[in-house]
Amino acid sequence: QYGLTCPAYATQATQMMGRLCMLDVVRTVAGREEFGLFDERDVDAAFENVTALQYFQPKALAGKHSGIVITAHSAGHTIGGTIWTISNGAEVVLYALDFNHMKEGHLNRSSLMEGGLGMVNQRLMRPTLLITDSYNALYSLPTRKQRIECFLGSIGEVLKRGGNVLVPVDSAARVLEIAHILNDWWPRDKKRRDTHALCLLSGYGRRVRSFAQSLVGWMSGGIESQMTDRDAKPFNLRFVSIVQSLEELDREVGRDSRGRARSRRAVVLAPLEGMSTGFSQELFLRWASDKKSAVILPQRGPPSSLARQLYSRWSDRTQPRQPSSAGDDGSGAAAASMVKLGPPIRLPRSVVPVVVKRRVPLEGAELEEWIEQDRRRREQEAAREAILKRKRDMLDDDE
Repeated sequence: QYGLTCPAYATQATQMMGRLCMLDVVRTVAGREEFGLFDERDVDAAFENVTALQYFQPKALAGKHSGIVITAHSAGHTIGGTIWTISNGAEVVLYALDFNHMKEGHLNRSSLMEGGLGMVNQRLMRPTLLITDSYNALYSLPTRKQRIECFLGSIGEVLKRGGNVLVPVDSAARVLEIAHILNDWWPRDKKRRDTHALCLLSGYGRRVRSFAQSLVGWMSGGIESQMTDRDAKPFNLRFVSIVQSLEELDREVGRDSRGRARSRRAVVLAPLEGMSTGFSQELFLRWASDKKSAVILPQRGPPSSLARQLYSRWSDRTQPRQPSSAGDDGSGAAAASMVKLGPPIRLPRSVVPVVVKRRVPLEGAELEEWIEQDRRRREQEAAREAILKRKRDMLDDDE
């Protein structure tokens, strides 16, 4: 915007997983509609220009940015997720978005926290400027244990009544924690392994698992200690079947855990998390009319997305009224509202608008119009190339 050329930095884990996340989004969108802003090659080229850093590794910038030192610290929210300190002399900016102050199944908590008493890390105290977000400022969340129990209990309730479960997720970030939780819970009941399949439906799912296995050093120290089979790879997700298409998912649910032909239901983690496109939307359309099935949202979803619409309808029926913008004391401060957990509910019958985009073969007049446009485009490109060749030849003659 300002004509400045700035270097790009990220942790090694973010560089790897962020690339997969962007590639999955581009492939998903471009496979369903016209999308010409950039393609998968542009994503690869962009991430090739990112300099990979380790946590706590100070990096002094050069050139017009000389004097500025950036340092990456663990955010605890995603593998490789980062909060940054940006310093210049005595001035320090702490850029902290999407951090997690609690330890999770596969991640340690943020470097912001120190010790076991919830104290802020002394090295990150009192920055000149703090930049953070307020995504959950008006919500008081139950404990992690309570949320996981409700999540697994809700899935278990749907499984008992013989339904499918759709869990919309991102491609390569929070999906790892959700998959880790389900992989640990799934073998506790052998009966459900014969009646239901646990699947991750993603075009890049196998690469995400492979990359995660190579990034165990970025996870919590308890990952390897949780493994019961010493010969298995860490973060193997043994009980999660990774499928890359709806056809492959249909084949997976058509056999039991022993490979025998048997019709099963499924618990499916599917991107994208907003459900406005991708496998999550396709499964929603497939299962929405089944009264036994359910959608379980791990987060509220982006604004205006299908996931946000469903969340809002659920929230209106289950949650206490949100706090007003001004506190009871007239100070303008709002008290946080405690989120109420509960089992899945049936929303009243209503119309949920869903925009479905698909690529279809052109036919008739549309096909002829496209062929004509393509012919003109090729002619224009050939004409430009001919002009450039003439200019090069004239320069060669002058020399």
